[in-house]
Amino acid sequence: MRLHRLRLAAFGPYATEQVIDFDRLAQGGLFLLEGPTGAGKSTILDAVTFALYGSLAGEDSAGDRLRSHFAAPDARTEAELEWSLRGVRYKVTRSPEYRRPKKRGDGFTTEAARVHLQRRDGTAWASMSANKAEAGEAISELLGLTRVQFTQVMLLPQGEFARFLRSSDDDRRKLLTKLFGTSLYDRITDGLCTLRTEATRTRERADRAIELAVSAVAEAAGLDAVAGAELLEAPRADRHTCLKELQESLAQAVAVTGAEVEAAIAAVAGAAAQDEEARRQAGLMARLTGALAELRVHEGTRPEHDRRAGQLVAARHAEPVRPLLEALSEAAAATRAATGDITCLIAEPGDDALAGRGGQEAAGRAAAAEAEAAALQRTVDAEQGLPAVEAGLAGLDEAAAAAEEKVASLERARHDLPGRITVLETRLSETRVAGAGLEAAQQRLTVVDRQREAAERLVELAPLMAERAAAALAAVEAHQRAVDDHQRLMDARLTGMAAELAARLAEGRKCPVCGSAAHPEPAAACEPVVSADEVGQAADRREAAEAERRRAGEEHAELAMAAAADEALADGCDVASLAAEGARLVGEAAEAQAAREEATRLEAELADVRAEAEGVAVQLRAVAPAAAVASEQAGQARAALDRLRAELSEAAQGHPSVAARQAALRRSAEADRALGRALDALAACLADEARARERADGEALGRGFATLEEAAAAALAPPEQASLADQVNAWDRALAAFTAAVQATDLAGLDPGRAEEVAARAKATAADLALALQAERKALAASQAAARKAERFAQRSDDVLAVEDDYDRVAEETEAVIHLAGLASGTEGQRRVALTTYVLRHWFGQVVAAANVRLSAMSSGRYELRRTDEGKARRDRSGLTLAVIDRHTGAERSPASLSGGETFYTALALALGLADVVRAEAGGVDLDTLFIDEGFGSLDSGTLDQVMGVIDDLRDRGRVIGIVSHVAELKERVPERLEVRRLPDGPSAVRVVA
Repeated sequence: MRLHRLRLAAFGPYATEQVIDFDRLAQGGLFLLEGPTGAGKSTILDAVTFALYGSLAGEDSAGDRLRSHFAAPDARTEAELEWSLRGVRYKVTRSPEYRRPKKRGDGFTTEAARVHLQRRDGTAWASMSANKAEAGEAISELLGLTRVQFTQVMLLPQGEFARFLRSSDDDRRKLLTKLFGTSLYDRITDGLCTLRTEATRTRERADRAIELAVSAVAEAAGLDAVAGAELLEAPRADRHTCLKELQESLAQAVAVTGAEVEAAIAAVAGAAAQDEEARRQAGLMARLTGALAELRVHEGTRPEHDRRAGQLVAARHAEPVRPLLEALSEAAAATRAATGDITCLIAEPGDDALAGRGGQEAAGRAAAAEAEAAALQRTVDAEQGLPAVEAGLAGLDEAAAAAEEKVASLERARHDLPGRITVLETRLSETRVAGAGLEAAQQRLTVVDRQREAAERLVELAPLMAERAAAALAAVEAHQRAVDDHQRLMDARLTGMAAELAARLAEGRKCPVCGSAAHPEPAAACEPVVSADEVGQAADRREAAEAERRRAGEEHAELAMAAAADEALADGCDVASLAAEGARLVGEAAEAQAAREEATRLEAELADVRAEAEGVAVQLRAVAPAAAVASEQAGQARAALDRLRAELSEAAQGHPSVAARQAALRRSAEADRALGRALDALAACLADEARARERADGEALGRGFATLEEAAAAALAPPEQASLADQVNAWDRALAAFTAAVQATDLAGLDPGRAEEVAARAKATAADLALALQAERKALAASQAAARKAERFAQRSDDVLAVEDDYDRVAEETEAVIHLAGLASGTEGQRRVALTTYVLRHWFGQVVAAANVRLSAMSSGRYELRRTDEGKARRDRSGLTLAVIDRHTGAERSPASLSGGETFYTALALALGLADVVRAEAGGVDLDTLFIDEGFGSLDSGTLDQVMGVIDDLRDRGRVIGIVSHVAELKERVPERLEVRRLPDGPSAVRVVA
C-alpha cells in the first residue's frame, strides 16, 4: 500500500484546505514530517487513519479533535486520501459528524457523517460505495488490517512501544490480543469453561440426587438424623450392607404384625356372636314394651271415638233435609247478589228498591233520553265537520297571503334589478381591462425561463469547470514532470556513455573512439547506468503526458465555451433573481387568466339578470288579479264559519260540545235501563227464596227436628260423613292390631319387668364387640404400616442404586470436558499454561526474533531481546516477559534499565519486528509507506547513524519512510520534508519541500 495524496479541510488545527503530495515527498524514499510541538504533525497521521477507518490513530485521541476550532461556520470538515494497492488506485473521502451554527436563526445543527470510496478506472473515478458500513468493510478487506493493526504497522508510535517495552505481561497481552486476533482462542477457552461449569453443575445435581435418595431411604427406614447422616457418609459398599440389614428387619416386622392381625380377627368373631344374641333378646323385649305402651295410648282416645260415632248417627238422620238446605242457601245467595247490583246502581236505595219495585218507571225514562239523543245527530255531524271547515279557511288565508307575498317580492325585484345590472356592467369592464396583459406576461415568462435555465447550468458547470481546470493544471504538471524525467534520463544516459564504452574495453583491443589498444584510465560509472530502453520508456511517458495535457485542455476549453454561451444568455442575472421574476410573472399571468375567465362568467350573469328583469314585469301583471280573488274567497269562508260556531254553541246547552251532550243523554238512558232490569231480577230472587225456606221447614219438622237450624247443625255433606265413618272404623281396627301385637307368639313368656336387665346385657356385649374391633383395626393398621414401610424402603433402596449409577455415568461423560477446560484455562496439566497465552507466546516469540535482527544492527550487536517465562509476580509468569541481554557484560537486564536512547532504538526495533509479523499474519500485505513517530532526539550522533542505517534498509523495494520529528539534525540528513507551521492567527498550515 502506498499513499499518494492527502487533502484536509477544517480538520484539527488546519482551518483551510491543505493538500499533501506524498509522491513528491517519496522521490528519495525518505522524508521528514517536522514542526513544533502541538503544530499538527500527529494530526496528519490521524487524518490518514480517519480517512481509512473513521477514527483516529492514537488510542487516547479524543473525537473532538476532528472539527477545527478555527474553521469558518460553513466550512465542511473533510479528509480525502488517495492510495494505491497492487497496482489499483483508490480514493476515500470522509466527513465526521459535527455541530455547526445554523445558517438561519440561532443555535446549532448537526452535520451527518459521510464517506465515499472510489476506484480509479482509466482516467476517471468509479464509485464503489457511499455507505459507511459497506465502505468500511471494503477498505478492511482490501488492506487486510484492522485499525489497531494498521496503526501499529504503518504508523509506528514510539511512545506506545516504549511503554510496551517496559509494560507488564497483562498490558502486553491486551495489545497482542488486539493485533493478532486471539479472541478466537479466548472464545474457545470461555466455551470450554462454560461447558465445564455445566458439567460441574450436572455432577453436583447427580451428587445431590444421591443425597436426596439416601435421605429418603433413611426416612423410609425410620432412622433419626444422626443415623441418616452416618448412612450418607458411609462408603458405598457399607451403605449397601446397611440397607440390606434394614430390609431384613422390616420383613420380620411385617411377619409379626400379620400374626397379631389373625388373633384379633378371631376375637372379633366371638364378641360378634354374643352381641348378636343379646341384641335379639333386647329387640323382642322392646317390641313387647312398645306394643303395651301403644295399646294404653289408644285406649286413652276412646271418649273422642264415642263422640265421633254419635255425630255420625245424627248426620245420617238429617240426610233428607240437607238438599233442601242447600237449595235455600243458593236462593239466599242469589237474593244477596241481586241486592248488590241495586246498590251498585243506586248509592242509597230506598225500601221500594230493596223490595224490587220501580222497574217499569226506570224503563220509561230510558226511552225518553234515547229519543232526545237521536234528535241531536244532525247537529253532531255538523260539529264533526268543523275542523275541515276551519282547515279550508286556513288554506284560503294561506293562499291569499302567498299571493300577496308573491306580488310584494316581484315589486322588490323590479326595484332592485336595475342596480344589479349597473354593478355587473362595471365589474365586466374592469375584468376585461385586467385580462388584457396575459399575452405579454406569457411572452416575458418564456424569456425568463430560458435565462434561469442558463443560470442554473452555470451553477452546475462551476465545480465541473474547477475540476476540469484542476485536471488541465495537473496534466500540465504531469507533462512537465515527464519532460523533466526524460531530460534527466537523457542527461544521465549521455553522462554514463563513457562508462558504458569503458565497460566494453579489453586489454589489446582497440578503443572504438580513439583507436588505442592501451587503456590506462578507463571511465568509471559514478551513478546508476541508464539504458536506452529506460530513455525510450521515458519518451513514451512524455508523449502520453503531452496527449493527456492536450485532451484535458480541449475538455476545459469546450466546457468554457458552453459556460460562455450560458453566461451570455443569463445576461448577468443570478438564479435567485430570475426565479423570483419568473414567480412574479407566473402570478401575473395567472391573475390575467383568472380575470378573463371572470369576464366570461360576468357576461353570462349580466345576460341572465337582464332576462330576469323582463320576466319579473310579466309575472307581476299576471299575479296581481289572482291575489285579489284569493282575498275575497277567504272573507266569505270566514263569515260562514262564524255562523256555524254560533249554532253549535246553542245546541250544546252548557256541555263542552253537542257530541258531549248526546253522549250524556245516551249514558243516562243506559243507566235507567240497567236499573229497571236489576229491580225486576231482585223481585224474582226474593220470591224464589221464600218458596225454598217453606219446603226446608216442612222436611225438618217431619224428621223430628225442633227447628230448621237444629237440622242444619246435624247435617253433614257426604264427604264429611265418609271421613267421619273412616275415623270411627280406623279406631276400631287399631284397637284390634295393638291387642294382637301384645299377644304375639314369639313374645310369649317374656316378663316386661326384666326389660332394663335385657337392655343392660345388650349394651355390655356391644362394648365388648367395639373393643375387639378396635383391637383388630390397630393390628391391621400396624400390619399395613409395616408392609408399606417395607415396600417404600425397597423402592427407595432401588432409587439409591439408580442415582448412584446415574452419578457414575455423569462422571464418566463429564470427565473429558472438565479436563480440557482445565488445560485450556491453564489450571491443569504439567505446564499449566492457558491456550490464549500459549498462542500469544508463539506470536510474541516471532516478534522478538524479528526485532532482534534490527536491534543487533542499531546497537552494534550489543543488545538482544529474550522472551522469558519468569516474572516478578506469579501472575506475570505467562511467557510475555521481556529481558535484555547485554553482550558486553553477558548479563540479563530489565528493559527499564535502558537509557533514553537505548530505549528508543530498542522500542523501534520491537515496533518494526511487530509490524513485520503482523503483516505476515495478515496475508503479507505490502505497506510501501511507513511513518515513524518521535524519539530521535534521545540519540547521540553515532547511534543516530546506526538507526538511520536500519531505516535506509527499510527503503528496499521502493518503500517510503516518513519520520515524524522536530530534531534539527534530521533536517540536514533528510532533504525531502513536510513542514507543519502554526500561523500567527492560530491555525496551522503545511508545506512540501522536495
